[in-house]
Amino acid sequence: MLTKFLITVLVVVGAFVFIRYKNKPTLNERPIRVINITPQTPSKNIKLIAFVVLLLTLVTGTVMVFLNWQDEHRMFDIKIINPQTGTSDHYQAYKKDLKGREFTTLSGQQITVSELERLEFQETDE
Repeated sequence: MLTKFLITVLVVVGAFVFIRYKNKPTLNERPIRVINITPQTPSKNIKLIAFVVLLLTLVTGTVMVFLNWQDEHRMFDIKIINPQTGTSDHYQAYKKDLKGREFTTLSGQQITVSELERLEFQETDE
């Protein structure tokens, strides 16, 4: 515990000494010359490039959102086949509503399929 305290005190004293003597000029120091640079106004080409990049970003984002929405709203015809009885049921659902062995039909009915039943998916043409 004592060593932690001593190390902390040593660091604080070292920082104080460094800051105090850092700004003192030395004998061999040359005078500082100040150079003023006037800022140039951005050219029209840079503004045009920035506008084009922004426009491309917005267009790309819009296209990506549209394609994702279009993919999620593909309609599937779902056939559930019971291997024990041989009966089958038919449903329709969007791709976004398919979650493993569960799905929600177009009418809002939630269907959960057991592991024994077989699922067949076929994309329908709307």
